[in-house]
Amino acid sequence: MPQLTRRDFLNGVAWLGASSLLQPLEALASATDLAGYPPALTGLRGAHPGAFEAAHALAWGGVREFGPLAAPAETYDLVVIGAGLSGLSAAYFYRQHIQRDARILILDNHDDFGGHAKRNEFTLDGQTYLSYGGTQSFDSPSGYSKQAAGLLSSLGIDLDKLEAAYDRQFFQRLGLSCGVYFDAASFGKAALLRSSLPTMHSPAFYSRQWVPGLQVAPAFASVLAQAPLSAAQRTSLREVLAVSPKAAAYFKGAPGKKRFRQQNYLHFLRTAYGIKDEALLKLLSMPLAENAALGGSGISLPTALEGGLLGLPPARQMAAWMGDESLLPEDDDDEEAYVYHFPDGNATLARLLVQKLIPRVASFAGPEQCLTARFDYGQLDQADQPVRIRLSSTAVLADNSGGGAIVRYLREGKLHEARARHVVMAGWHMMAAHLIPSLPAPQKAAMRANIKMPLVYAQVALRRWPAIQKSGVVAAYCPAAYFQFVQPDFPVTLGAYTALRQPDSPMILLMIRMPCPPLGEGSVPDLLRQGRAELLATDFATFEAQIRAQLTAMYGPFGFNAEQDIAAITVNRWPHGYVYEEAEYRGQPAHVLASRRHGQIVMANADAAGSAYTDAAIDMAWRAVQELKGR
Repeated sequence: MPQLTRRDFLNGVAWLGASSLLQPLEALASATDLAGYPPALTGLRGAHPGAFEAAHALAWGGVREFGPLAAPAETYDLVVIGAGLSGLSAAYFYRQHIQRDARILILDNHDDFGGHAKRNEFTLDGQTYLSYGGTQSFDSPSGYSKQAAGLLSSLGIDLDKLEAAYDRQFFQRLGLSCGVYFDAASFGKAALLRSSLPTMHSPAFYSRQWVPGLQVAPAFASVLAQAPLSAAQRTSLREVLAVSPKAAAYFKGAPGKKRFRQQNYLHFLRTAYGIKDEALLKLLSMPLAENAALGGSGISLPTALEGGLLGLPPARQMAAWMGDESLLPEDDDDEEAYVYHFPDGNATLARLLVQKLIPRVASFAGPEQCLTARFDYGQLDQADQPVRIRLSSTAVLADNSGGGAIVRYLREGKLHEARARHVVMAGWHMMAAHLIPSLPAPQKAAMRANIKMPLVYAQVALRRWPAIQKSGVVAAYCPAAYFQFVQPDFPVTLGAYTALRQPDSPMILLMIRMPCPPLGEGSVPDLLRQGRAELLATDFATFEAQIRAQLTAMYGPFGFNAEQDIAAITVNRWPHGYVYEEAEYRGQPAHVLASRRHGQIVMANADAAGSAYTDAAIDMAWRAVQELKGR
C-alpha cells in the first residue's frame, strides 16, 4: 500500500490519499466537490479555520465596525443564532407551537450544521464508514423530560431499536477489554495492560458505561505488579488504594469541611498523601477527564468523590462528615447502559431536524434511512423555502429594535443584516455577552463566567486492526499521553448501514485529548484559557504526528504499522466544548442569570441549563420558545 500524501489543513480538506480513499460515495456527495459536503472533509475540523476569526476579532479586539451592509436587510419571523441541536430544536418547536408558517433564518459560523453533533465520514475500499466529531450518544434517555423524549419520538427515533442495534457481544467474541497505557516518557517504559481504570468503580462498570460489551478487565490493583512503576510509586499507590488514615485527617473538623468545598483533587493527593510524582498524579487524577474535560487541578473534591477517584474515604462516610446527603453514592448497577448510539453519534438527530425544517434537503423514511441518505447542502439556504440555514455566517450583533430584534452577521467577509420578530440565541453564552450590547452588565458577567471546556475528538480511520485484537485492549486510559483516551466506535448495525467489524477490515478509532494542563496551577477559568490557547497554536501536522507516535507506541509491539494501517484522520477540535457544570457567578450557578430573556431575545443552548447533554440542549430550546409565546 503506498504511503498517503500528507498535506496540512487547507479549508479543512487534508490527505486525498492513495486510491482516493477519502472520497465519499457517489450516493452521498460528489468526489470533485468535497467542500460542498462537509461531513466528508478530513483534516482539521470542529472549530475549523474560518469559523472563529470574526468572533475573536469581536471578543478579543473589541471590533464593532465591520463595514457597510452588503445588501438590504432581510425580514423573518425568527432568527436563530447557532445551528446546533438546541438551535435546530428551537426552530422546530417555534413552528410547532408559535407559528406553523414562520419564516426562519438559522445562522451558524461553521460550514456544517449540528454544532458538537458533528458527522464524520470516511470511505475506504468503496464503503463509507460513519463516526462522530462530538456529541456521541443519548445518555440515560429514561430520565429525559417530556419535551426532550417527545422530540425524539416525533422524529421517529426508537430507543428500543437503538439498543437492539448495539452488538453487546462483539468485543467479547474477540476477547477485547479496556486497559491502561503507561507511556515511556512518563513511566520510564511503555506498557499497555489489560486493566480496569484506577477508580472505585468495579471493572464491570467500564464494560457497561464506557464502551458497553467490553470483556471485563482485571481490577487495577491486580495488575500493578506488571506496571512499569518504581518502588516508591507502588508504595504510594498501595496507600491510596487502602485509603490511608491520612485521608480522614485531611477532612477532619471545620478545616476539613472547608477543604472539601474549596480544594481540588490534586491538592488532596499532594497534601494528604504527600504525592509529588507527576506521573502518579496524572495516573490517579485523569480518569474523569473524558467527562469532565479537566485535569486533576480542575477536579473539585465533590466531583472526585462522585466519580470514584481513589484515596478518598467512602462516600457514605464523607456524606456523614459533611452533613450532606447529596454525596451519598448511587448504585452503579442502577445506571442505564450506554447503548443508545447512532453510527454518526447524535448527528442523526441534527439531520432529522434539518430535514423536518427543510424537506427538500433529503428524502428518507426514518432515522435508519437517514444514516445513508444523501443530504443536498445546496438546499439549505433557498429563497423559496420558509426555513433557511445559512452556514459560514458569524453573528456579530444581536439586539432589540423597534418591537422586534436585529441581527448582523458576517458572511464571506461582508456584513449582512436580518430583522425579526424574535431571536433565539442558541450559541455559546460567552459569545452572547459580546453580541448583545444592551444586556445588563451582571448578565454579561454571568455569561462570561458560564465557561466551556476545550477538548479534541480525533477520529482515526484504520484499514485493519489485527494488532489491536492481539493486544486484547481496544479501549485504553492513557493518563500521561498526548491523547488521554483511545476507544473504538461502538458496534452498531442499523438499517442499511453495516460496518465491517472484523480485524482485517476497517475500523474507526476515537482518540480524545483534554488540552488543559493536567497538573496546571490556577483557577479553572485560567486552566481553560490555557487549553484554548494550546488548541489555537496546534496545527494538523502536530496532531497527526502525535496520533501516529502514540498508536505506534501502544500497539507497535503487537504489529501495528502506522504507515500501512492508518488511512485517514479527522481532528475535531473544540476550544469551547463541554459546559463547565460548576461555573458560578456571585455564589449561584452562572447559567441562572446568564439564561434570562432579554426583550425579544431568548437564550437556548445547553449553556442555559449549565449541563453538557443533548437533552439539556433540547430542554433549553423548549424553554426559549415558551418564553416567546404571546410576545
